[in-house]
Amino acid sequence: MKVEEIIRKVPELSHEFLSFNSLNGGLCNQTYKVQTKQSSYVLRINSRQNEYLNLTRRSEVEVMKKANHEGFAPRVISNNHPEQFVVTEFIEGRMLEKNDLKDDNIKVMIMDRFKQIHRMEGQGRTCTPYDLIFGYLKGADQFQVKHPDGLNRMLRQVEKIAHKRSDDKEYNGKFCHNDSFLCNMIYTGQQLQIIDWELSGVGDVFFELTLIPFTNQFSETDEREWLKLYFGYFEEETFHIFQDMKFVAMVREVAWGMFYSGLTKGDSNHNFDYYKFAEYCIQRIEQGIYQL
Repeated sequence: MKVEEIIRKVPELSHEFLSFNSLNGGLCNQTYKVQTKQSSYVLRINSRQNEYLNLTRRSEVEVMKKANHEGFAPRVISNNHPEQFVVTEFIEGRMLEKNDLKDDNIKVMIMDRFKQIHRMEGQGRTCTPYDLIFGYLKGADQFQVKHPDGLNRMLRQVEKIAHKRSDDKEYNGKFCHNDSFLCNMIYTGQQLQIIDWELSGVGDVFFELTLIPFTNQFSETDEREWLKLYFGYFEEETFHIFQDMKFVAMVREVAWGMFYSGLTKGDSNHNFDYYKFAEYCIQRIEQGIYQL
């Protein structure tokens, strides 16, 4: 469905419509800022990934509404066709960047948001890191994407970690955003708004906590401070769990890259080499480096 068609369908967008332009930041969905005389909106045209992850777009919208009610997500404007697109208010601000992690106040804000998310009710959605990995791989297999060398060995390790984590009733089985990278955190100058809830569901807090460190080259000292900031104390056991979940997060990246290499094959709108990215992640894992 084209942007112009959607704008005509949504009264809030079509009334006194001025312009639309593409927004940067995502490699999965198509996202646009739509400007009218009265306001600014975000139009997200959904990719097909959730078809393979057993996550409905309608339940995602319910999560978004709940997060907005609690004060940390944009307001949903239109969700009449959630499987195809969703429209939210446009939040004036900027995406967080790596340099923001030098600011202790920003890090406290991030942790406060994590804790708020982890207290949310499940809304009937379950999305563990293992669901993500095997959902993406199932899709990749349907697209006949070749498994990179070494992947099967890594999947066996993931299954061992999943078994170990199943005993943790305190931090496993909590609601998680599961896509909480810096690019999905909008800083308004006073607070953080969290966007892109499509992978949210009941999962593992430790997986959530790895996502910023493993994509921003945290040192071991940084990781220890990060864990202490969330839990209020530091224990070696939590650090070891964190390392396991960084491994899982890297394997998730492999599976994601494989899936999208199949999904976007022949699509001229995508110039990112997803399969090459998956191979890069495999190489990093084999080198014992669990960060991008």
